Amino acid sequence: MEYIFPIIISATVTIMLFSFMFSIYNIAMYFRTVKEVRRAWYRARARQYFAIVMFAFAINQMMLFNYWYTYVICAILIIFAIANYQYAIRAKRYFESHFAEEDAAWDALKKKQQQKVR
Repeated sequence: MEYIFPIIISATVTIMLFSFMFSIYNIAMYFRTVKEVRRAWYRARARQYFAIVMFAFAINQMMLFNYWYTYVICAILIIFAIANYQYAIRAKRYFESHFAEEDAAWDALKKKQQQKVR
């Protein structure tokens, strides 16, 4: 048992780091993107990765500190992380279904701008 705890803690820290990096990447893409539906999609993906960070953080803290209040706070964090993850999945699916409409609207806008220039 004492050999598996460092592996679990290392795994949760690794998951937290990679998820945090992906979350920051998606936030950066949110600010760089002009299309509104894509912006909302990137924001939902960032929320999804941040929920993974919260979940891994809670598991990590429960492994490190064995106090009753740690378990209570981590349980609240885990519930909040699961709710955020489910919301992010639903939001991503919703916005993915509107990609074609947004692309068609942007193509129409580009054509209109090109006709205006001529």
